[in-house]
Amino acid sequence: MKVAVIIVNYNDAEDTLKYVKTITEYKTIDRIVVVDNKSTTTEAFEKLKDLESSKVKVIESDKNGGYDYGNNFGIKYLDSLNEKYDYYIISNPDIEVSEDAIKHCLDVISSDDKIGVISPRMLNKERNPIRRSSWKIRTFGLDVVHSTRLLELLFYKVLRNGEYSNKEYEIEELEVEAISGAFFIIKANILREIELLDENVFLFYEEDILAQKLRDRNYKTISLNSEHFIHYESQTIGKSLSYYRKMKQMFKSKMYYHKTYNKINLLQSFVFHILNIFRKIELLIEIPIRKILKK
Repeated sequence: MKVAVIIVNYNDAEDTLKYVKTITEYKTIDRIVVVDNKSTTTEAFEKLKDLESSKVKVIESDKNGGYDYGNNFGIKYLDSLNEKYDYYIISNPDIEVSEDAIKHCLDVISSDDKIGVISPRMLNKERNPIRRSSWKIRTFGLDVVHSTRLLELLFYKVLRNGEYSNKEYEIEELEVEAISGAFFIIKANILREIELLDENVFLFYEEDILAQKLRDRNYKTISLNSEHFIHYESQTIGKSLSYYRKMKQMFKSKMYYHKTYNKINLLQSFVFHILNIFRKIELLIEIPIRKILKK
C-alpha cells in the first residue's frame, strides 16, 4: 500500500514543522506534501522549506482557495510528478497521531471495498473525546435548528439526534455519515471517482459535502473508535476570522451545500436567509458578552 499525506498549512508553521518531523519517521507513509495555502507571512513558507527531503515536498498554492482547494492542490501536484498512491491522508498540522493508529486504519479500510473513508476517534488536548468527531449529515431541518442560538436551546434534543451517542462510540468500527476533516484516510480511486474535494466552499461544510458524495455512491465512512488522534486546534483559518466574517463564510457555504447537495427550494432558502438575519442580531448581544467574560 502506497500512502501519501497532504497537509495544508496556513499561518501555522510551528505546528506543521513539529508534526511533519514526527510523521516523517513513519514507515507506513511514503510521501508527505505540505501545501502552504498563501500564509500571510513570507517567513512561514521559508521555514517550511527546511522540511524538504526525499520524502517531504513543500509547495505553495497559487491562492488561498480554502481547505479543499489546498488539499486538491497537493494531490494535483503529485499527479504532475506522475506519482501514484493507493491512499491519501488528509490532515491538519495541529494534530498528533501514532503510526499504529494509521496502520490499524489502513488494515480496516483495505479489508472492505465499500469503505471509502476512515478515521480514528478525535480527542482534544486534554485527551477527552470531542463530540463532533463524527456526525450525521446536515439536513435542512437540522441546519434550521443550528441557525440561531435560540433555536439550539429550544430544540437541543433535535441537535443531539444529529450526533452519535457514547454508546454508539463503544462500537469499534462505527459506520458514520460524516467525519471530521482534521484527519482522515481516503482511498485514492474513490477520491478520483468523486472528482476530488469540492473547491466551491472556502471554509465550513467540507465534511458534509464529502459525506454526501460518498453516500451517493454507497461508500461507507468508518470511525475507528479503538484508535484516536489528538486535535490541538492551535491555529486554523477559521480562528483567524472575526465572528462576523466567520458567520458570513459559514452562511455562504451552507447555502451552496444545501442548494447543490440537498436541492432545497426557494421557500427553504428564504427561511435560511431570515434566520441568518436573526443570528446577526444575536451576535450584537453575544460578542460583547464574550469579550467581557474573557477579561
